[in-house]
Amino acid sequence: MKIKTLLELLALVLIWSGSWIAIKWGLTEIPPYSLAFFRFLVACPVIVAITYLSEGKNSLKIKKNEVFTLAVLGLLGVTLVQSIQIFALKYTTAINSSILINFNVPFIAIFAMLFLRESITKKTALGILISFIGAVFIVINGSLSGFQKINIGDILIILTGIFWAAYSVAGKKIMEERTPLSVTSFSFLFGTLFLFPMSLFESKFSFIGDITKLGIGSILYLSLLCSVFAYICWNRSMNCEKASNVAMFLYFVPVVTAIMAWFLLGEIITIFTVIGGALVIFGVYMAER
Repeated sequence: MKIKTLLELLALVLIWSGSWIAIKWGLTEIPPYSLAFFRFLVACPVIVAITYLSEGKNSLKIKKNEVFTLAVLGLLGVTLVQSIQIFALKYTTAINSSILINFNVPFIAIFAMLFLRESITKKTALGILISFIGAVFIVINGSLSGFQKINIGDILIILTGIFWAAYSVAGKKIMEERTPLSVTSFSFLFGTLFLFPMSLFESKFSFIGDITKLGIGSILYLSLLCSVFAYICWNRSMNCEKASNVAMFLYFVPVVTAIMAWFLLGEIITIFTVIGGALVIFGVYMAER
């Protein structure tokens, strides 16, 4: 893996780890679908401007036969993933969410094998398995009865992981003909359009007059860092490396999120969280060698 790609993925891990904290703070003032909508309402024109300045207007042209594919990418990677993810955080913790989202990793590897014909080595498969065991160990908190405590928020987070896996693999396929920036731009555009009626129906934006600096800060962090910068890094990495290898970096997110949530939200880190986190990191290391 190239050094530039490695550094971008590490930065992405830090930013996405903080996203769970920002969402929790944002939800104290903004309804979930509206938070998702305003996140991409800010992010969309920024990413489009970056694409135009970097690649020219031709990169923002769309062919008739691409409309459906790009609309599906927006629906999967923006509308469904972000709206369901934010809604789920009303019912579960930042730590649990950052762990459960990693259920997308085996699905990315499976989808990549089925649709992109990417091979999975035994070492990569074993690394995925070890990391997966670590994530599950954290979720059940060392108890076999832990799965009985999973709530609707946890289930919804797992569902968004599947949608993200589908987005990642579908995006890699279309990037054979388009640049990562242009794919991200159109994903944001279609995703924002789909989010608008959801947020309008949810609250009719009646909360706008009550938003404080905390809510504004959450929106800016989620839009400019978590959406613009992180999505660009993600799509560029998926374009340069094997999908299953890039996806493995997502296993770092729950470890970093757990530390952040402990400091900033007062969420509890148990010995099982530490052991599970160690397994996650070892699995990532093993798969990347």
